[in-house]
Amino acid sequence: MKKWVVLLFSVLLVVTSAVGCSSDAGQKSQEGSSSGSAKVSISFWTLNTGWAWLQSAVEDFEKANPDIDVELTQYEVDPFKENLKVAASSKTLPDMWFTWGGTLGSFYPENGMTMDLTQVAQDHKWSEKYNQTAIDMSTYDGKISGIPLHLNVLGMWYPKELYQKLNLQAPSTFAEFESQLQTLKDNGVTPLAFGSKGGWHTMRLTEQLLEHFAGPELHDKLNNLEASWNDPAVVKTFEKIKEYTDKGYFPMGYSSLDPSEAEMLFYQQSGAIINEGTWFDGNITENGFDPAQFDVFKFPTEQTPARASVFVEMLQLNGASDPAKQEAALKLGEYLTSVEVVNKFIDDYGSPATLGFTVSDKTPHVQPLLDSAKDGGFLITDQALPQEVVQKLFEAQDKVALNEWTPQQAAENMENAVSSYKSKQK
Repeated sequence: MKKWVVLLFSVLLVVTSAVGCSSDAGQKSQEGSSSGSAKVSISFWTLNTGWAWLQSAVEDFEKANPDIDVELTQYEVDPFKENLKVAASSKTLPDMWFTWGGTLGSFYPENGMTMDLTQVAQDHKWSEKYNQTAIDMSTYDGKISGIPLHLNVLGMWYPKELYQKLNLQAPSTFAEFESQLQTLKDNGVTPLAFGSKGGWHTMRLTEQLLEHFAGPELHDKLNNLEASWNDPAVVKTFEKIKEYTDKGYFPMGYSSLDPSEAEMLFYQQSGAIINEGTWFDGNITENGFDPAQFDVFKFPTEQTPARASVFVEMLQLNGASDPAKQEAALKLGEYLTSVEVVNKFIDDYGSPATLGFTVSDKTPHVQPLLDSAKDGGFLITDQALPQEVVQKLFEAQDKVALNEWTPQQAAENMENAVSSYKSKQK
């Protein structure tokens, strides 16, 4: 309860600040701007990590659009998710916000909180501007709910120098992958630089193990809630999480370790492998390292097709904002995803959903990762599953690691969570 009150108070502070700014904007609008139009103030929430380019882009936008004032608020990943939840429940969402696809992004249109962009997409010829897969993954119930921002593909990253020192190469089979984990451990290196605080970081490995043991068809059925999670493939997946924990392949105490702390282990080469995506070149640069010092391999699931974990990121607009704010937010969103802006900030932008962008020499792993998804992809688990089921998966990972649940009990609890969710939908 205390956490909820603190979060709500923080959101109210943001909203109060926004109201104050809006009042100032209203006073300015009475005076008129230099162009004679009313000043429109819009609120925009997004992440901070991996967004070094955003402040400059927003400033450029404001210079080009003196009648629009952008109130930018940025958060770390988990506080961002929490603040969005609180804002949604209190009907204090900003005029535009960043979100992921799948069940994370679908929550807002499903509850009538977003602006339907279907007609806008047609009128503004989005099919000529954005990757169609990204548009499709931003669509729910036939309606486009967000402006496509990033199309992300995940892979297994490792330090080149460390691998060369130990005479290791990117593994091509699951057996080779596991052999490398032991080799790394034997040489005093924590093999897997994962932090399970929040659940989603370890989940990226869990889903790859599930793809390996279940195969594409069953994996998709599990994510679509069309097959029982009390399945041998699920049990084997949790058995591997327990095995890797018991063997010390994860950092000590990783169940409560923040992903950002695990990332530091990776940079220091005291942790060897981390599962990150097309945005990670930017993270590496932001932390003062050279992306060329690292490389990436596709997790060897040994399945056909050899699929990668993929997801879209988008900008959603508040369906309850007044039309002037919606128009201004839409203008900002399309500006931030335009090929001109993408190319200007391509070194830090990540993996654009925009068509026609120029790959940067400073992001050498974007194209290889995009290429790794040519054989197909599966939607990342925390976007594919309903969020209450996702939370049970996070709990199961931790309880298996802490020896509170056996792998069999974890699978049973996952199936119970699915059954509970389905019963609520009837």
